[in-house]
Amino acid sequence: MLPPARPEDVTGLPPGIALLHQFANTEDRRGFTTHGRRLEAHDALATPADLERWLREHDLLPPGVEVGQAHLTRAHTLRAALRASLRQDADDDAGADSGGSAQGGEGGTVLLDFPFAVRLTAGHGADLVVSADPATTALARIAMAALTATADGTWHRLRMCPAPDCQWVFYDQSRPGRARWCSPRLCGNRMKTQAYRRRSTAGNP
Repeated sequence: MLPPARPEDVTGLPPGIALLHQFANTEDRRGFTTHGRRLEAHDALATPADLERWLREHDLLPPGVEVGQAHLTRAHTLRAALRASLRQDADDDAGADSGGSAQGGEGGTVLLDFPFAVRLTAGHGADLVVSADPATTALARIAMAALTATADGTWHRLRMCPAPDCQWVFYDQSRPGRARWCSPRLCGNRMKTQAYRRRSTAGNP
């Protein structure tokens, strides 16, 4: 089973979850070889132009709107917070070497500052309104997708693979909802094999 080349190659996810999955995985930390294919870590949002292109491709930004460095900084902050919140601690033998430094100290609580307002309309209830420039509004919609996923109960199935050379964000579609690895046959087996080798080496000085 080959891993997806791009986040957009993963299909069948709920719309809000698909947006979060694709945005979080614009920082692709995978760096391993499988089936003769080498995965190289890269950042799809390295420049303001990259962010502008990504937002437009995902129907979040109207034509003619420019994205600047401040928007890119905000996008990186949002992405780091999302990825940190989806991280699984490596608390078993298979992931013992991933430790707490894989995310570079990104854990904890992050307060994201977006200009939200609540609008109440007779007969229609409440909705959120974003009062900001179009690029900031686009990023706010990603943050709101996280709020919606939390409210509708789909958030807990979105998580990060604990393999230190992977850290791919995936959506657990299994019935029990307890998947640990993005792929048991790829990362699960690799990490278990590495853990076995470590134990064998430790037992044979």
